[in-house]
Amino acid sequence: MVGTARSGSTWLAELINHRNEYRLVFEPFRRDRVRKARGFRRGHYIDPQQQDHPLARSIDALLAGRVRGWWTDRQNRRRIANRRIVKEVRLTNLLPWIRARHPDLPIVYVVRDPIDVARSWLELGWGDDLDELLDQPQLLERFPVLVDRIDYIAARGDAIERHVLRWCLENVVSLTGYAELNVHLVIYERLRAEPQREIDDLFAYLGRDPRGADAVVRNPSSTAGFARRKTVRVTEAQRRRAAEIMDGFGLRDLVSFERDARRA
Repeated sequence: MVGTARSGSTWLAELINHRNEYRLVFEPFRRDRVRKARGFRRGHYIDPQQQDHPLARSIDALLAGRVRGWWTDRQNRRRIANRRIVKEVRLTNLLPWIRARHPDLPIVYVVRDPIDVARSWLELGWGDDLDELLDQPQLLERFPVLVDRIDYIAARGDAIERHVLRWCLENVVSLTGYAELNVHLVIYERLRAEPQREIDDLFAYLGRDPRGADAVVRNPSSTAGFARRKTVRVTEAQRRRAAEIMDGFGLRDLVSFERDARRA
């Protein structure tokens, strides 16, 4: 269960686990909370051909849930389980590598409108962590024609632009190839607008019974109530510049974020 932070990944994990059938492993790749994750950074990218990468054993162990602690088990409500959900917001760029190594692993990938994600991060007072993505030559080499543009936004862009750039760098690798990766893509806005249809598709992919999951959709996630420090309003000019950034990565026309008019 992967997605950029503030994209609804916790909410979706709780929806999948609405019967409390799974052990929920919460963000085991957070390096400042989990010892086995110390070698990872946000948006970590590894070429799928590098299956002998030094971090391979750590990735396998964390995906297998071979980790225990107050952080990873903070939302787990089942003491004994033979199934697990690994919920993580730092794995989006690792999906091609993971799929090459684990061809049969069910992967659910949630995506939310990057402007809403950026606004949520800013309202919570979170940094953009853009430096962790820009410090990955192997990732940036995938976008040679965008290097100057990326450098310009990183140096001179406003907070919204920097957050949208971060969103693009975290999602472009897997989002542009999600069909070949055989992951189930969930668009947050569509799930809000047409919950039953999206739930049925999700549980069909997982081979599970969806009955009862619709009740979870009507409730916020356990991480939705973070205290916001301020209200952020996005101008039309900022929206245009965000669209231009997404266009540069070929993402704006790839996903249509269908908005729910009832959403705050």
